[in-house]
Amino acid sequence: MASDLPFIRQRFSDRPQIWYQAFLITLAAILRFWRIESPDALVFDEVYFVTDAKYYLDGTPFFDSHPPLGKYLIALGIRFFGDTPLGYRFVDALFGIGIVLLVFRLGTILFEDRRVGFLAGLFVALDGVLIVESRLGLINTFAVFFNLAAYYLFFRSAMDNLPKPRWLYLAGAGVCIGAGFAVKWIGLASLGVILAMYLAAKSAEQWGIIRRVVPNNEIMRHLGTVHPDLFLTCCVLLPVVVYASSFIIHIGQNPEYHFFELQRQIYGYHAHLQAEHGYASPWWSWPLLMRPVSYFWQHDHANQTVTTILNLGNPLLWWFTIPAVFFGLWMALFRKHFGASFAILAIVFHYLPFSMISRISYLYHYMGALPFAIILLAFGVLKLWRFEGWRREIAAFVVLLIILSAVYFYPIWTALPMPVGAYYQRMWFLNWI
Repeated sequence: MASDLPFIRQRFSDRPQIWYQAFLITLAAILRFWRIESPDALVFDEVYFVTDAKYYLDGTPFFDSHPPLGKYLIALGIRFFGDTPLGYRFVDALFGIGIVLLVFRLGTILFEDRRVGFLAGLFVALDGVLIVESRLGLINTFAVFFNLAAYYLFFRSAMDNLPKPRWLYLAGAGVCIGAGFAVKWIGLASLGVILAMYLAAKSAEQWGIIRRVVPNNEIMRHLGTVHPDLFLTCCVLLPVVVYASSFIIHIGQNPEYHFFELQRQIYGYHAHLQAEHGYASPWWSWPLLMRPVSYFWQHDHANQTVTTILNLGNPLLWWFTIPAVFFGLWMALFRKHFGASFAILAIVFHYLPFSMISRISYLYHYMGALPFAIILLAFGVLKLWRFEGWRREIAAFVVLLIILSAVYFYPIWTALPMPVGAYYQRMWFLNWI
Protein backbone atom coordinates (compact mmCIF):
# COMPACT_ATOMS: atom_id res chain seq x y z
CA MET A 1 0.00 0.00 0.00
CA ALA A 2 2.81 2.38 0.88
CA SER A 3 4.30 1.95 -2.59
CA ASP A 4 1.03 3.26 -4.07
CA LEU A 5 1.09 6.53 -2.12
CA PRO A 6 3.33 8.54 -4.49
CA PHE A 7 1.09 7.59 -7.41
CA ILE A 8 -2.04 8.58 -5.45
CA ARG A 9 -0.47 11.89 -4.40
CA GLN A 10 0.48 12.59 -8.02
CA ARG A 11 -3.07 11.93 -9.20
CA PHE A 12 -4.49 14.29 -6.57
CA SER A 13 -1.87 16.95 -7.33
CA ASP A 14 -2.90 16.79 -11.01
CA ARG A 15 -6.59 17.23 -10.17
CA PRO A 16 -6.52 21.09 -10.18
CA GLN A 17 -4.83 21.07 -13.59
CA ILE A 18 -7.52 18.77 -14.98
CA TRP A 19 -10.27 21.04 -13.70
CA TYR A 20 -8.51 24.18 -14.94
CA GLN A 21 -8.23 22.72 -18.43
CA ALA A 22 -11.79 21.40 -18.43
CA PHE A 23 -13.15 24.82 -17.49
CA LEU A 24 -11.06 26.65 -20.12
CA ILE A 25 -11.96 24.19 -22.87
CA THR A 26 -15.66 24.44 -22.03
CA LEU A 27 -15.63 28.24 -21.93
CA ALA A 28 -13.62 28.51 -25.16
CA ALA A 29 -15.91 26.01 -26.92
CA ILE A 30 -19.06 27.93 -25.93
CA LEU A 31 -17.65 31.28 -27.04
CA ARG A 32 -16.38 29.88 -30.34
CA PHE A 33 -19.13 27.47 -31.39
CA TRP A 34 -22.30 29.23 -30.20
CA ARG A 35 -24.05 30.60 -33.31
CA ILE A 36 -20.96 29.85 -35.41
CA GLU A 37 -23.16 29.51 -38.50
CA SER A 38 -24.14 33.18 -38.29
CA PRO A 39 -23.81 34.95 -40.63
CA ASP A 40 -24.82 32.42 -43.24
CA ALA A 41 -22.50 33.90 -45.87
CA LEU A 42 -18.80 34.20 -46.63
CA VAL A 43 -17.25 36.92 -44.47
CA PHE A 44 -14.18 39.06 -45.23
CA ASP A 45 -11.26 36.83 -46.39
CA GLU A 46 -13.43 33.73 -46.22
CA VAL A 47 -14.18 34.74 -49.80
CA TYR A 48 -10.60 33.73 -50.65
CA PHE A 49 -9.69 30.99 -48.18
CA VAL A 50 -12.95 29.04 -48.25
CA THR A 51 -13.10 29.32 -52.03
CA ASP A 52 -9.52 28.00 -52.28
CA ALA A 53 -10.41 25.13 -49.94
CA LYS A 54 -13.26 24.19 -52.26
CA TYR A 55 -10.88 24.30 -55.21
CA TYR A 56 -8.79 21.61 -53.50
CA LEU A 57 -11.89 19.49 -53.03
CA ASP A 58 -13.08 19.73 -56.64
CA GLY A 59 -9.66 19.83 -58.33
CA THR A 60 -9.90 23.33 -59.80
CA PRO A 61 -6.49 24.85 -60.69
CA PHE A 62 -5.73 28.23 -59.05
CA PHE A 63 -2.91 30.45 -57.77
CA ASP A 64 -2.61 30.91 -54.01
CA SER A 65 -0.57 33.72 -52.47
CA HIS A 66 -0.06 31.72 -49.26
CA PRO A 67 1.20 28.20 -48.58
CA PRO A 68 -1.61 25.64 -48.75
CA LEU A 69 -1.92 23.98 -45.33
CA GLY A 70 -4.52 26.39 -43.92
CA LYS A 71 -6.84 25.75 -46.87
CA TYR A 72 -6.37 21.99 -46.53
CA LEU A 73 -7.62 22.26 -42.95
CA ILE A 74 -10.65 24.31 -43.97
CA ALA A 75 -11.33 21.78 -46.71
CA LEU A 76 -11.25 19.01 -44.10
CA GLY A 77 -14.15 20.63 -42.27
CA ILE A 78 -16.10 21.04 -45.51
CA ARG A 79 -15.49 17.37 -46.32
CA PHE A 80 -17.01 16.28 -43.01
CA PHE A 81 -19.82 18.83 -42.53
CA GLY A 82 -20.55 19.97 -46.06
CA ASP A 83 -20.33 23.31 -47.81
CA THR A 84 -21.99 25.17 -44.95
CA PRO A 85 -20.81 27.80 -42.46
CA LEU A 86 -20.33 25.03 -39.88
CA GLY A 87 -18.27 23.06 -42.39
CA TYR A 88 -15.82 25.80 -43.32
CA ARG A 89 -15.56 27.23 -39.78
CA PHE A 90 -15.47 24.06 -37.70
CA VAL A 91 -11.74 23.32 -37.83
CA ASP A 92 -10.87 26.95 -37.08
CA ALA A 93 -13.00 26.79 -33.92
CA LEU A 94 -11.27 23.58 -32.81
CA PHE A 95 -7.85 25.15 -33.28
CA GLY A 96 -9.05 28.26 -31.43
CA ILE A 97 -9.90 26.09 -28.44
CA GLY A 98 -6.49 24.46 -28.80
CA ILE A 99 -4.85 27.89 -28.53
CA VAL A 100 -6.51 28.44 -25.16
CA LEU A 101 -5.27 25.06 -23.91
CA LEU A 102 -1.72 25.63 -25.20
CA VAL A 103 -1.52 29.07 -23.57
CA PHE A 104 -2.56 27.49 -20.26
CA ARG A 105 0.18 24.87 -20.56
CA LEU A 106 2.82 27.32 -21.74
CA GLY A 107 2.03 29.76 -18.94
CA THR A 108 2.25 26.93 -16.43
CA ILE A 109 5.65 25.78 -17.76
CA LEU A 110 7.16 29.25 -18.15
CA PHE A 111 6.22 30.49 -14.68
CA GLU A 112 5.94 27.14 -12.87
CA ASP A 113 2.51 28.11 -11.61
CA ARG A 114 -0.83 26.75 -12.82
CA ARG A 115 -2.55 29.93 -11.72
CA VAL A 116 -0.54 31.95 -14.24
CA GLY A 117 -1.46 29.40 -16.91
CA PHE A 118 -5.13 29.48 -15.92
CA LEU A 119 -5.35 33.28 -15.94
CA ALA A 120 -3.55 33.46 -19.30
CA GLY A 121 -5.87 30.81 -20.76
CA LEU A 122 -8.90 32.66 -19.40
CA PHE A 123 -7.77 35.95 -20.93
CA VAL A 124 -7.09 34.31 -24.29
CA ALA A 125 -10.52 32.67 -24.22
CA LEU A 126 -12.05 36.14 -23.70
CA ASP A 127 -10.16 38.05 -26.37
CA GLY A 128 -12.07 39.48 -29.31
CA VAL A 129 -9.50 39.04 -32.08
CA LEU A 130 -8.84 35.42 -31.10
CA ILE A 131 -12.59 34.74 -30.88
CA VAL A 132 -13.40 36.36 -34.22
CA GLU A 133 -10.58 34.65 -36.10
CA SER A 134 -11.48 31.22 -34.69
CA ARG A 135 -15.18 31.56 -35.56
CA LEU A 136 -14.54 32.10 -39.28
CA GLY A 137 -12.95 30.15 -42.11
CA LEU A 138 -9.64 32.04 -41.98
CA ILE A 139 -6.04 30.85 -41.58
CA ASN A 140 -4.43 33.04 -38.88
CA THR A 141 -5.71 30.80 -36.08
CA PHE A 142 -3.87 27.80 -37.56
CA ALA A 143 -0.55 29.68 -37.68
CA VAL A 144 -0.88 30.81 -34.06
CA PHE A 145 -1.80 27.30 -32.91
CA PHE A 146 1.19 25.66 -34.60
CA ASN A 147 3.58 28.29 -33.23
CA LEU A 148 2.35 27.73 -29.67
CA ALA A 149 2.43 23.95 -30.12
CA ALA A 150 6.05 24.19 -31.32
CA TYR A 151 7.06 26.10 -28.19
CA TYR A 152 5.17 23.76 -25.89
CA LEU A 153 6.79 20.63 -27.36
CA PHE A 154 10.21 22.30 -27.43
CA PHE A 155 10.00 23.03 -23.72
CA ARG A 156 8.55 19.62 -22.94
CA SER A 157 11.64 18.09 -24.53
CA ALA A 158 13.74 19.79 -21.86
CA MET A 159 11.72 18.68 -18.81
CA ASP A 160 12.33 15.77 -16.45
CA ASN A 161 10.24 12.59 -16.17
CA LEU A 162 9.20 12.48 -19.82
CA PRO A 163 6.93 9.59 -20.87
CA LYS A 164 8.58 9.53 -24.32
CA PRO A 165 12.15 10.04 -25.62
CA ARG A 166 13.31 13.67 -25.78
CA TRP A 167 13.98 13.53 -29.50
CA LEU A 168 10.32 12.74 -30.11
CA TYR A 169 9.25 16.03 -28.50
CA LEU A 170 11.91 17.88 -30.48
CA ALA A 171 10.67 16.26 -33.67
CA GLY A 172 7.11 17.26 -32.77
CA ALA A 173 8.29 20.84 -32.31
CA GLY A 174 9.93 20.69 -35.73
CA VAL A 175 6.74 19.38 -37.36
CA CYS A 176 4.79 22.26 -35.80
CA ILE A 177 7.37 24.83 -36.95
CA GLY A 178 7.02 23.53 -40.49
CA ALA A 179 3.23 23.41 -40.23
CA GLY A 180 3.06 27.02 -39.05
CA PHE A 181 5.27 28.05 -41.97
CA ALA A 182 3.07 26.00 -44.31
CA VAL A 183 0.04 28.07 -43.22
CA LYS A 184 1.62 31.53 -43.54
CA TRP A 185 5.21 32.60 -43.91
CA ILE A 186 4.96 34.60 -40.69
CA GLY A 187 4.86 31.21 -38.96
CA LEU A 188 8.62 31.02 -39.51
CA ALA A 189 9.03 33.35 -36.51
CA SER A 190 8.77 30.31 -34.25
CA LEU A 191 11.98 28.91 -35.77
CA GLY A 192 13.75 32.18 -34.93
CA VAL A 193 12.57 32.05 -31.31
CA ILE A 194 13.51 28.39 -30.84
CA LEU A 195 16.88 28.85 -32.53
CA ALA A 196 17.65 31.85 -30.30
CA MET A 197 16.68 29.84 -27.19
CA TYR A 198 18.89 26.93 -28.20
CA LEU A 199 21.89 29.10 -29.03
CA ALA A 200 21.54 30.93 -25.72
CA ALA A 201 21.36 27.63 -23.79
CA LYS A 202 24.30 26.15 -25.70
CA SER A 203 26.42 29.26 -25.24
CA ALA A 204 25.63 29.43 -21.51
CA GLU A 205 26.82 25.85 -21.17
CA GLN A 206 30.24 26.72 -22.63
CA TRP A 207 30.95 30.33 -21.69
CA GLY A 208 30.66 31.85 -18.23
CA ILE A 209 30.11 35.37 -19.54
CA ILE A 210 26.97 34.20 -21.35
CA ARG A 211 25.86 32.19 -18.32
CA ARG A 212 25.74 35.41 -16.28
CA VAL A 213 23.12 37.01 -18.54
CA VAL A 214 21.03 33.98 -19.58
CA PRO A 215 18.31 32.60 -17.26
CA ASN A 216 19.53 29.53 -15.43
CA ASN A 217 16.82 26.95 -14.89
CA GLU A 218 16.12 23.29 -15.57
CA ILE A 219 14.82 23.88 -19.09
CA MET A 220 17.81 25.97 -20.20
CA ARG A 221 20.25 23.45 -18.70
CA HIS A 222 18.59 20.56 -20.55
CA LEU A 223 18.47 22.51 -23.82
CA GLY A 224 22.19 23.14 -23.50
CA THR A 225 22.83 19.39 -23.54
CA VAL A 226 20.99 18.77 -26.83
CA HIS A 227 23.48 17.76 -29.54
CA PRO A 228 23.61 20.25 -32.43
CA ASP A 229 23.02 17.48 -34.97
CA LEU A 230 19.82 16.44 -33.21
CA PHE A 231 18.63 20.02 -32.94
CA LEU A 232 19.35 20.80 -36.60
CA THR A 233 17.66 17.61 -37.74
CA CYS A 234 14.52 18.07 -35.68
CA CYS A 235 14.09 21.85 -35.63
CA VAL A 236 15.60 22.97 -38.94
CA LEU A 237 15.66 20.12 -41.46
CA LEU A 238 12.33 18.55 -40.43
CA PRO A 239 10.39 21.86 -40.72
CA VAL A 240 11.76 22.29 -44.25
CA VAL A 241 10.58 18.77 -45.13
CA VAL A 242 7.12 19.44 -43.64
CA TYR A 243 6.84 22.76 -45.48
CA ALA A 244 7.90 21.31 -48.82
CA SER A 245 5.61 18.29 -48.38
CA SER A 246 2.62 20.56 -47.85
CA PHE A 247 2.84 21.57 -51.53
CA ILE A 248 2.53 18.03 -52.93
CA ILE A 249 -1.24 18.22 -53.37
CA HIS A 250 -1.15 21.83 -54.55
CA ILE A 251 1.51 21.30 -57.22
CA GLY A 252 -0.16 18.10 -58.36
CA GLN A 253 -3.32 20.10 -58.94
CA ASN A 254 -1.51 23.20 -60.26
CA PRO A 255 1.48 22.01 -62.31
CA GLU A 256 2.07 25.41 -63.91
CA TYR A 257 4.86 26.20 -61.42
CA HIS A 258 7.41 23.86 -59.88
CA PHE A 259 8.12 24.20 -56.15
CA PHE A 260 10.88 26.83 -56.27
CA GLU A 261 9.16 28.92 -58.90
CA LEU A 262 6.00 28.85 -56.81
CA GLN A 263 7.92 30.21 -53.81
CA ARG A 264 9.20 33.02 -55.99
CA GLN A 265 5.68 33.78 -57.17
CA ILE A 266 4.36 33.87 -53.60
CA TYR A 267 7.18 36.15 -52.50
CA GLY A 268 6.69 38.41 -55.49
CA TYR A 269 2.98 38.76 -54.83
CA HIS A 270 3.49 40.02 -51.27
CA ALA A 271 6.67 42.02 -51.96
CA HIS A 272 5.04 44.05 -54.73
CA LEU A 273 1.53 44.34 -53.33
CA GLN A 274 0.53 48.01 -53.52
CA ALA A 275 -3.09 47.70 -52.42
CA GLU A 276 -4.71 50.11 -49.98
CA HIS A 277 -7.48 49.33 -47.53
CA GLY A 278 -9.60 51.49 -45.25
CA TYR A 279 -9.06 49.16 -42.31
CA ALA A 280 -5.28 48.87 -42.65
CA SER A 281 -3.19 50.08 -39.71
CA PRO A 282 0.52 50.56 -38.89
CA TRP A 283 2.26 47.96 -36.73
CA TRP A 284 2.95 50.32 -33.81
CA SER A 285 -0.77 51.05 -33.36
CA TRP A 286 -1.91 47.46 -32.80
CA PRO A 287 -1.50 47.18 -29.01
CA LEU A 288 -3.41 50.47 -28.71
CA LEU A 289 -6.35 49.09 -30.74
CA MET A 290 -6.46 52.21 -32.87
CA ARG A 291 -7.97 50.59 -35.97
CA PRO A 292 -9.93 47.32 -35.82
CA VAL A 293 -11.14 45.56 -38.98
CA SER A 294 -14.81 45.29 -39.91
CA TYR A 295 -15.55 41.80 -41.25
CA PHE A 296 -19.33 42.04 -41.57
CA TRP A 297 -22.00 44.74 -41.38
CA GLN A 298 -25.76 44.58 -41.78
CA HIS A 299 -28.20 47.32 -40.84
CA ASP A 300 -31.86 46.35 -40.54
CA HIS A 301 -33.54 49.73 -41.03
CA ALA A 302 -37.00 48.35 -40.42
CA ASN A 303 -36.17 47.03 -36.94
CA GLN A 304 -33.34 49.50 -36.27
CA THR A 305 -30.87 46.72 -35.45
CA VAL A 306 -27.25 46.17 -36.41
CA THR A 307 -25.53 42.85 -37.03
CA THR A 308 -21.75 43.12 -37.23
CA ILE A 309 -18.45 41.31 -36.84
CA LEU A 310 -15.74 43.73 -35.78
CA ASN A 311 -12.29 42.21 -35.38
CA LEU A 312 -11.59 44.22 -32.26
CA GLY A 313 -9.53 42.90 -29.37
CA ASN A 314 -10.92 42.96 -25.86
CA PRO A 315 -10.00 46.62 -25.22
CA LEU A 316 -9.23 46.47 -21.52
CA LEU A 317 -7.30 43.23 -21.94
CA TRP A 318 -5.13 44.68 -24.71
CA TRP A 319 -4.48 47.94 -22.89
CA PHE A 320 -3.56 46.14 -19.67
CA THR A 321 -0.98 44.09 -21.58
CA ILE A 322 1.03 47.23 -22.40
CA PRO A 323 2.35 47.85 -18.85
CA ALA A 324 2.56 44.08 -18.40
CA VAL A 325 5.02 43.82 -21.31
CA PHE A 326 7.21 46.55 -19.80
CA PHE A 327 7.09 44.73 -16.47
CA GLY A 328 8.10 41.53 -18.25
CA LEU A 329 10.98 43.36 -19.94
CA TRP A 330 12.18 44.57 -16.54
CA MET A 331 11.95 41.04 -15.11
CA ALA A 332 13.89 39.69 -18.08
CA LEU A 333 16.68 42.28 -17.98
CA PHE A 334 17.20 42.70 -14.26
CA ARG A 335 15.93 39.45 -12.75
CA LYS A 336 16.84 37.05 -15.56
CA HIS A 337 13.38 35.52 -15.16
CA PHE A 338 13.05 32.61 -17.56
CA GLY A 339 9.34 32.94 -18.34
CA ALA A 340 9.48 36.71 -18.81
CA SER A 341 12.62 36.41 -20.95
CA PHE A 342 11.00 33.89 -23.28
CA ALA A 343 7.76 35.90 -23.56
CA ILE A 344 9.69 39.06 -24.47
CA LEU A 345 11.78 37.14 -27.00
CA ALA A 346 8.64 35.71 -28.60
CA ILE A 347 7.03 39.16 -28.77
CA VAL A 348 10.14 40.55 -30.49
CA PHE A 349 10.16 37.82 -33.16
CA HIS A 350 6.39 37.78 -33.76
CA TYR A 351 5.80 41.53 -33.66
CA LEU A 352 8.79 43.69 -34.58
CA PRO A 353 9.42 42.17 -38.06
CA PHE A 354 6.20 43.89 -39.18
CA SER A 355 7.97 47.22 -38.66
CA MET A 356 10.16 46.32 -41.67
CA ILE A 357 7.32 45.24 -43.99
CA SER A 358 6.21 47.88 -46.48
CA ARG A 359 2.93 46.28 -47.63
CA ILE A 360 -0.34 47.11 -45.87
CA SER A 361 -0.99 45.34 -42.59
CA TYR A 362 -3.91 44.84 -40.25
CA LEU A 363 -4.64 44.50 -36.57
CA TYR A 364 -4.87 40.70 -36.79
CA HIS A 365 -1.16 40.53 -37.67
CA TYR A 366 -0.55 41.10 -33.96
CA MET A 367 -2.04 37.67 -33.21
CA GLY A 368 1.35 35.95 -33.13
CA ALA A 369 2.68 38.18 -30.35
CA LEU A 370 -0.59 38.60 -28.46
CA PRO A 371 -0.57 35.32 -26.46
CA PHE A 372 2.81 36.20 -24.93
CA ALA A 373 1.70 39.70 -23.95
CA ILE A 374 -1.35 38.07 -22.33
CA ILE A 375 0.83 35.54 -20.48
CA LEU A 376 2.89 38.44 -19.09
CA LEU A 377 -0.34 40.14 -17.98
CA ALA A 378 -1.41 36.98 -16.16
CA PHE A 379 2.01 36.85 -14.47
CA GLY A 380 1.74 40.50 -13.41
CA VAL A 381 -1.80 40.09 -12.08
CA LEU A 382 -0.75 37.10 -9.99
CA LYS A 383 2.22 39.06 -8.66
CA LEU A 384 -0.18 41.75 -7.44
CA TRP A 385 -2.52 39.13 -5.99
CA ARG A 386 0.23 37.79 -3.74
CA PHE A 387 0.29 41.07 -1.82
CA GLU A 388 -2.31 41.94 0.78
CA GLY A 389 -4.38 45.12 0.64
CA TRP A 390 -4.86 47.47 -2.29
CA ARG A 391 -2.59 45.59 -4.71
CA ARG A 392 -4.66 42.44 -4.36
CA GLU A 393 -7.79 44.50 -4.93
CA ILE A 394 -6.26 45.93 -8.12
CA ALA A 395 -5.49 42.39 -9.37
CA ALA A 396 -9.07 41.28 -8.75
CA PHE A 397 -10.41 44.46 -10.36
CA VAL A 398 -8.31 43.91 -13.51
CA VAL A 399 -9.65 40.37 -13.92
CA LEU A 400 -13.23 41.53 -13.33
CA LEU A 401 -12.90 44.37 -15.87
CA ILE A 402 -11.55 42.00 -18.53
CA ILE A 403 -14.46 39.61 -18.00
CA LEU A 404 -17.05 42.41 -18.10
CA SER A 405 -15.40 43.88 -21.20
CA ALA A 406 -15.70 40.50 -22.97
CA VAL A 407 -19.38 40.25 -22.09
CA TYR A 408 -19.98 43.81 -23.29
CA PHE A 409 -18.21 43.42 -26.65
CA TYR A 410 -19.14 39.80 -27.41
CA PRO A 411 -22.17 40.79 -29.58
CA ILE A 412 -20.02 42.77 -32.01
CA TRP A 413 -17.54 39.88 -32.29
CA THR A 414 -20.18 37.30 -33.14
CA ALA A 415 -22.83 38.92 -35.38
CA LEU A 416 -25.39 39.04 -32.59
CA PRO A 417 -28.16 41.48 -33.63
CA MET A 418 -28.43 44.53 -31.36
CA PRO A 419 -30.17 47.90 -31.37
CA VAL A 420 -28.36 50.59 -33.35
CA GLY A 421 -27.86 52.61 -30.19
CA ALA A 422 -26.23 49.67 -28.41
CA TYR A 423 -23.81 49.27 -31.29
CA TYR A 424 -22.70 52.90 -31.20
CA GLN A 425 -22.32 52.75 -27.43
CA ARG A 426 -19.57 50.20 -28.05
CA MET A 427 -17.78 52.38 -30.60
CA TRP A 428 -15.63 54.26 -28.09
CA PHE A 429 -13.52 55.91 -30.80
CA LEU A 430 -14.34 57.15 -34.31
CA ASN A 431 -11.54 54.97 -35.71
CA TRP A 432 -13.45 51.88 -34.55
CA ILE A 433 -16.31 52.58 -36.95
